[in-house]
Amino acid sequence: MIDKIPPQNIEAEESILGGCLLDPDAIKRIVDILTPEVFYFSVHQQIYKAILELHRQEKPTDLLTVTSWLSDHKLLIKVGGRNQLCKLVDKTVSAVNIDHLALLILDKYQRRQLLSVNNQILELTYDTTLSVQEVLEQSESKIFHLTTNKFSEFKPQLISDCLHEIFQNLKQECQPGFSTGLKDLDVLIGGLNKKDLIVIAARASMGKTWLGSYFANYIAMHQQLPVVFFSAEMSKLQLTKRFLAIHSGIDSTRLIRNQIYRSEMDQLKQALITLLPSR
Repeated sequence: MIDKIPPQNIEAEESILGGCLLDPDAIKRIVDILTPEVFYFSVHQQIYKAILELHRQEKPTDLLTVTSWLSDHKLLIKVGGRNQLCKLVDKTVSAVNIDHLALLILDKYQRRQLLSVNNQILELTYDTTLSVQEVLEQSESKIFHLTTNKFSEFKPQLISDCLHEIFQNLKQECQPGFSTGLKDLDVLIGGLNKKDLIVIAARASMGKTWLGSYFANYIAMHQQLPVVFFSAEMSKLQLTKRFLAIHSGIDSTRLIRNQIYRSEMDQLKQALITLLPSR
């Protein structure tokens, strides 16, 4: 076991880097999957870091731009020079399978991590200064840490990355959230901001579900964005009737009880047409 080479897939690593240099849009497909440490070779890690940095700056990741960036940062010679980057491009036919290749090298990285943890647990086992319970607890902690998704959006972030993203949004005048459809409420809370947890609290039968339905409907209809609505209180039929009530103007309480007037049938049909997804 000692003499075995750690799990790695050099060809896949080269194809990924070559794909990014060949197709500047390829990085978008793997940026949320791979971090530099996933690569086995330190040279590959450095090249991928350069590609990531250019991507964060919204610059192209083609061969010329990456070569220039590495040269400006005195790193070009360390990665093997321009010839090394050209070899990566020459070996790559296309970036069509780059996301599949990313999963391959991620698998190898996780196996290397597992080997590392295995060795640490082995050392703990031979440490007689620790009780068996302490060894078990530390071993469980290491395994748990290994199974935690290190590529999760909830992992610690560098403030420099956050500041860069903020200034990019400021330059592009990006809106931080979506309108609720209620202007006075937008002034108070700044709209529905991305990744915020917003709680609507009130006594029973005060309109909490209706307000949530209104927000969901406004985002879907006026901003043309997909919305998913979960409810532990109402069935899917009751919720659908809420949306029908919004678009038909029929009293939701009567609609939920299937109490409608003949004169309201045309309104109901029009609401139905509005809510049906377009083909």
